[in-house]
Amino acid sequence: MGKVILIGVAIFLWFAFFGDESGCKKYASKFSCSYVEEKANYEVYYWINVTEGEEKDNKYVGSVVGLQNCRDLAIGYSKRVSDQWSERSYICALMKDGNRMEKHRLQP
Repeated sequence: MGKVILIGVAIFLWFAFFGDESGCKKYASKFSCSYVEEKANYEVYYWINVTEGEEKDNKYVGSVVGLQNCRDLAIGYSKRVSDQWSERSYICALMKDGNRMEKHRLQP
């Protein structure tokens, strides 16, 4: 009986400490979906006139927590600069320990 409890505690601790890195297929991420969508810190980048594909049009517009907030910040920036919104106009760079780890956009 004690062995079962010990295994249960070990499993609980594993998920408590490493649960954020269990992977998310939806975002092709090494982090969990809940971490990617709700808990991760992001740098938000926006491309003015994205169809032109000019790297100089790539602008850092702020930092947020969560993908919905990333998208919302990008939409707000689009309105402020009177640019036509496109889902391709922004990217969210997931930050972990001061490093850019992955790039994402909010998926439906």
